[in-house]
Amino acid sequence: MAKKGTKKKILIIEDERNIAEAEGMLLGNDYEISYAFDGTEGLAKVRKFKPDLIVLDLMLPHRGGYDICFTIRQDPQLARIKVLMVTAMNQQVDKTKGVMVGADDYLTKPFEPQQLVAQVKKLLS
Repeated sequence: MAKKGTKKKILIIEDERNIAEAEGMLLGNDYEISYAFDGTEGLAKVRKFKPDLIVLDLMLPHRGGYDICFTIRQDPQLARIKVLMVTAMNQQVDKTKGVMVGADDYLTKPFEPQQLVAQVKKLLS
């Protein structure tokens, strides 16, 4: 977790670089942001970067978002990290599965920019 006076850390795990960078720009300079572009890299960065929040796509190469979220929740050193799933998968079954593996919130693409900002602020408050 971020100490008083330091920026909170956000890891964006998204295989589409342009989307990841757009999400980072939306969140602005209020956070320290890092990126990973596939599931394997994402999980390694979670362990190294120790973010306060992960913005997690579900459809990733090498290791999917559900698996990453479940793995994080099973690790006592990582389990406190907030997870916001951001995906085009918009069926209720997808959202239910996200909650079952431990996601803190779920945002369906496409979304309005202020939705992402608001959900991140809520999760980090």
